[in-house]
Amino acid sequence: MLRLRSAAALAAALLASAALAPPAPAHDAAGTIQGHVTFSRMAPQRVANRYPGAAGGGAPHAAGSVPAVAYLVGPVAGARAAAGARPQLMQRDTSFRPPVLVIPVGTAVEFPNGDPFFHNVFSYSSTKRFDLGRYPRGESRTVVFDKAGVVKVYCEIHQWMRSAVVVVENPFHDQVGADGSFSIAGVPPGRYRLAVWDFDRGQRTVEVTVPAQGSARVDVRL
Repeated sequence: MLRLRSAAALAAALLASAALAPPAPAHDAAGTIQGHVTFSRMAPQRVANRYPGAAGGGAPHAAGSVPAVAYLVGPVAGARAAAGARPQLMQRDTSFRPPVLVIPVGTAVEFPNGDPFFHNVFSYSSTKRFDLGRYPRGESRTVVFDKAGVVKVYCEIHQWMRSAVVVVENPFHDQVGADGSFSIAGVPPGRYRLAVWDFDRGQRTVEVTVPAQGSARVDVRL
């Protein structure tokens, strides 16, 4: 009986000490991809006005600037690109705003016309081919992007207008900064294909191994 009482007292003491001890810190297994892109030199592109009497006059225009994007290719186990409010790619001041959208597969994008003249938004990209026709200020068209990949978007009337929709299968992506840098945080550890895409220079895909903690460094030339 004495032994039983001693064992019970010891167990109670152990339970009490465990309850008073601070919990062990939780560590999320996720790393960061820190990258830099070195861009090849290209002459500035200028586009002739197809319709000299249209808005913008008849002089050639500089082609619209579209930021480069870095993103992980394919689905990532346990992570999905979350869809928020329906995104817009607006036509305003004969340009697309924003110049690039990154969206999950299956997202519907609105293309409202905010200019006091007609636009005609279209794409010949294999990922999503569409032609929205001409429509005036205050009207909008909608396109559902149901396949992963990059879609280059133009205006048939104003050829210097350019933008892109990057359709992804996971939430891990970032725009490449003017200095060539990008950072993708919260990536589960593992080996991935990282794509870096630029409107004029195309796309390059590299392999990257992300640690459970810390950073993986990637340098890409386009």
